[in-house]
Amino acid sequence: MSEYVLSFAVFWGVWLLVPALVDGWTTILGLIGVIIFHLKERKKVTPLSYFPNVSVIIPVFNGADTLESCIRSINGQTYPTDRIEVIVVDNGSTDRTREVFLRATKKTTIKMSWQSIVGQGKPWALNAGIHMSEGQYVISLDCDVILAPDTIKLTIAKMESDPKLGAVTGFLEILPPSRTASLEQRLLARCEFLEYLTVFGVGRAYQSLMNSVYTLSGAYSVFRRDALLSTLMYNKNTVSEDTDITFQLYERSPKFKIAILPTAKIMLHPIESLSNLYTQRVRWQRGQLEVSSRHERLLKRSASRLRGFTPSRSLIIDHTLSFPRFIWMLFLPILTTFGYAPSMLVTAYIVVYFFYLFIELIWYFASYVFSDRDTKRRVLKHWLIVPLMPLYRIVIFFFRFSGFLLTMSEPGKWVVPVPTIQTRDGWREISRRIRDRFEKTKP
Repeated sequence: MSEYVLSFAVFWGVWLLVPALVDGWTTILGLIGVIIFHLKERKKVTPLSYFPNVSVIIPVFNGADTLESCIRSINGQTYPTDRIEVIVVDNGSTDRTREVFLRATKKTTIKMSWQSIVGQGKPWALNAGIHMSEGQYVISLDCDVILAPDTIKLTIAKMESDPKLGAVTGFLEILPPSRTASLEQRLLARCEFLEYLTVFGVGRAYQSLMNSVYTLSGAYSVFRRDALLSTLMYNKNTVSEDTDITFQLYERSPKFKIAILPTAKIMLHPIESLSNLYTQRVRWQRGQLEVSSRHERLLKRSASRLRGFTPSRSLIIDHTLSFPRFIWMLFLPILTTFGYAPSMLVTAYIVVYFFYLFIELIWYFASYVFSDRDTKRRVLKHWLIVPLMPLYRIVIFFFRFSGFLLTMSEPGKWVVPVPTIQTRDGWREISRRIRDRFEKTKP
């Protein structure tokens, strides 16, 4: 028994260093950072005495189901509606999007306009809207989000109080699933809700504190006009135009800062299926690599810098360190061929699971502490989901790793087939070729 314990302690002590080093230290740094960030955010922002004009650009493609609720949330802002203009740029919708827009226009006093750019993609739609806009501040807004009533007012007040802020993104929160949602959709929505609390409440908060926000969220980004016009606008040659314009701001407008505003809440519809989640995360991962490769000057910044934007550090954490984790996860079962007892492997997996569960509990309590009253209520209702989060994050890890591999082997595209569909199509192609070969050999 003592030999078993010694063997387990020595060998698995080394193996358990991988998750401890990769995720343990980032948890500690993130927790310290988010505490400091929220303490700094407690400073009162000077109320607005002047309300600058704001232009809201909404690129849309087949958004009939969500556009009206999005416009309604803009109309319900505490910011003066006579200072807001909304430009909806259609990208060739084939559903009732324009009909929904016209109906929503009749219910608002906001200046509304409709532009159509057929088949040019979201980046060009955003660029067209920017060129048509007149506001001192420009907001990029997805058509499937809902703004909290004071989101725009809080954002503009923050940027007016700090002239160095060139761009700001908000706090994204996943909406509850619909009553007709399937079990898969409900579980995904709840896991996404807790994940986004960690991403924006901890990850982006830490990045904002260190002046190293990696991506301005495409769902809601607010730009100071002169900062935005210093860039080359949104880039069509990448699947992650939001990341690219963030990099451009760092490169072309170094005098400006980029930050997250946790009080500016934006509600986002949950992902509809596991396959859609896969497509989304592969696209995000590809975008990170594509954009980084396009900005070599930023990529050459030292990863050892504690403050400031250093994409190389993010790449090391997200990609370089993903390989030992990937090997670690897949190599453990193979150890049975070297004589290690399956019970030892099961014990190791259990230990690792509880390690990650402990991390999830830390983020769960941190999310509760730093959330507003409404979000706190939702957090309390999701405590049963916490034990599922380590498994959910493993799935996300493999999705992201797949995105890394696909970036090296396939050209970029917005829609990515899920592995099950690719496998099915592959077998069909093999069957077709075998059938054709037999038919050719028939007399």
